[in-house]
Amino acid sequence: MHKKTVLLTLLAVLMVSCGVKKTTVTPSKKLTGTGQEVINYGMRYLNKPYRFAGKGPHAFDCSGFTSFVFREFGYRLSTSSAGQDRQMPSIRQREHLQVGDLVFFEGRARNGRVGHVGIVKELLPGGEFRFLHASTTSGVIVSLSTEPYYASRYLRGGRILQENNALAIAEKVPREKPKQVKKGDTRRNAFTSAKAKEQVLIEAPKTKSEKETADIPQNPETKELIVHSRPVNQSLPNLPKNKQGQEEVIKPAVQTMVRPDTISVPEPAETKIIENEPITHPVKPGETLYSISRKYNCSVAQLRDWNPQLGTVLKPGEKLVIRP
Repeated sequence: MHKKTVLLTLLAVLMVSCGVKKTTVTPSKKLTGTGQEVINYGMRYLNKPYRFAGKGPHAFDCSGFTSFVFREFGYRLSTSSAGQDRQMPSIRQREHLQVGDLVFFEGRARNGRVGHVGIVKELLPGGEFRFLHASTTSGVIVSLSTEPYYASRYLRGGRILQENNALAIAEKVPREKPKQVKKGDTRRNAFTSAKAKEQVLIEAPKTKSEKETADIPQNPETKELIVHSRPVNQSLPNLPKNKQGQEEVIKPAVQTMVRPDTISVPEPAETKIIENEPITHPVKPGETLYSISRKYNCSVAQLRDWNPQLGTVLKPGEKLVIRP
């Protein structure tokens, strides 16, 4: 009698502990396989029929199919989709899913609880995916996460494969940015020098031909500003001398942009109006009262006051009186 009581007590403790603690994936043999290998094995059972509580290999329900596939690679999963959800770390963001991860959905009740499970087969842009699963209507098939039924019931993902954990860790490590070598601030040196008042410094990457022809001196006779592609305070190279001992000018291989120091702007055309004398303006094709009023700096109402003979349509050749 005493032994029976002890056994019942141990059984009750075990039952309570199973209901409270989160289970884990129990290996049945050495854990192997990649995400693609899991999918390739699962695709062997494509179009197998659905059967409630079916564990395979001839018929499956959703959790029976996933547990059957992963058992081949040494993973012992729970016999229910909700139990499998509790066995592994959750993946909240779709963008972090990998091929071979589990994906969990609500059931028909739409009560926020896990009622269906599948395996990610292919990753698509925007966090969408294709998944392999055993559906109640068609058996083992491949479905899209964008299908209305599954899109409205998707909950989260779950990770089993160790390979996917390694991929996730690699994605979280930020890539090192290439170190940029800071060069001297040539602009500050250029504008603090006296020559900066007469020269314009443009910083741009130089090709080999530009490096050879960038050092062009300023022409003092024409007072032109020569655009340089080097710092102003950089000394000019020793130029070859001709027979007379004068330095030869090397013509640049590329066209150098030169602009004059001062640019003459033509004065705007003016319409001379003699005071106190009216002006006769012949109407040209395309002109309107508004354009004519702008030309003589008056209003349309003034044009009509000065020309009471005007009709509703302005005709070419018609003469208008413009008063100053």
